[in-house]
Amino acid sequence: MRMATSTHLEPNWIIRPFRPGDAPAVRRLIESVWREHFHDHPDAFVRDFIYSRLSDVDNADAVYADRALFLCAVADGAIIGTGAIKGFDDRGCELVRMFVAPIYRGRGIAREIADRLISFAGNAGYDRIRLASNNALTASHRLYEEIGFQLTASWDPGGEAHSRYYALQIGGR
Repeated sequence: MRMATSTHLEPNWIIRPFRPGDAPAVRRLIESVWREHFHDHPDAFVRDFIYSRLSDVDNADAVYADRALFLCAVADGAIIGTGAIKGFDDRGCELVRMFVAPIYRGRGIAREIADRLISFAGNAGYDRIRLASNNALTASHRLYEEIGFQLTASWDPGGEAHSRYYALQIGGR
């Protein structure tokens, strides 16, 4: 009698902290994902939004130093996913820079990055996490809602024109 065997494939990627020298590759990933979604957006503000807002990546060692963490997913020596946590006050932090290269989506990378960042935030003493996500990124919204993020009011005046705002309470984790 032959017994059925289950096959469990290990992921071909790892998640590690941002390292000095990662900024150019992280920038390329973020910019390429942005182009994928918004290259032909009719609103120039949305189309060009990301390109002038990556100084945190260029200065990640300083920006993500104190009670903050920037993670990179790496496969075959290339950065294929990112995510970060940075504080905005003593009890709250923001989940930012969640991007995964198209050919690596659907493999649990974004979920693993988010889970690690949420765990980090709780261990760092935060009790709430917020995030903003462009209205068009519906797959991201599904992930955030599966994790437990709830829609909340915008903290950026007028931001709701382009983004959804989410919050997650993590106290007691």
